[in-house]
Amino acid sequence: MRANERMSSSTAASPRVARSSSPARSAIAWIGVLLLAACQGAIGGPVDDDPRDPVDPTDPIDADAPIRESVGGADLDDARRVRRLTADQIARSLEVATGQTWRDYERFAGALGKPDLAEVTDEGLSVSVAFAKLVEDGARATCDAAVNADVDRPAAERVILRHAGPDDASFESHVENLRYLLLRFWAVEVTEPTDERLVPWLGLLSAPRRDGEELTNADRLARWKAVCVGLATHPDFLTY
Repeated sequence: MRANERMSSSTAASPRVARSSSPARSAIAWIGVLLLAACQGAIGGPVDDDPRDPVDPTDPIDADAPIRESVGGADLDDARRVRRLTADQIARSLEVATGQTWRDYERFAGALGKPDLAEVTDEGLSVSVAFAKLVEDGARATCDAAVNADVDRPAAERVILRHAGPDDASFESHVENLRYLLLRFWAVEVTEPTDERLVPWLGLLSAPRRDGEELTNADRLARWKAVCVGLATHPDFLTY
């Protein structure tokens, strides 16, 4: 009788023990299932073929398989492609924007892609480190000459410093001159002084000197030259 009572009491207690341990066992079971699925690729499904295996050209083609379009470069017509200016166009654009001729252009025209029509007949339009270096050299030469020439000109005849002279440090004059330069170099019309396209150039013009001293006229001239070079070497100036 007592043995039967002990058996019944132990049997009655076992469901409580099973229920108390079932969450842990379930979690362990699910972890095992997930690990198995990660190894096989799908829960309960067949293991996919290794995608690195070579494709057998003799395998039959499944006619019901969905057709996937190939992913590649956009096929644009010539009118919609962004193009780099030719060597002659770069030299001419610098002259129009700065009012100065790039004196060393003929020396570097071939390196910029201009054909000599003897050995090279196609215009080179690639963009390389050498191209960027030569364009920067041309921009520095013309911008330096343009700003130096503006110092001795009346405001109405200035090319770069049309609305801000070397002794003008006001925010309003800087904004007005930058609006004029963006229109001259990029054909971009800026109507609002808070336009974000003015921010980096205004920061360059107003940044304090490293030694903490006040900006001099020479400092302002150097910074306007840097603005000119930045505009002339920007993709918006060199492409169309």
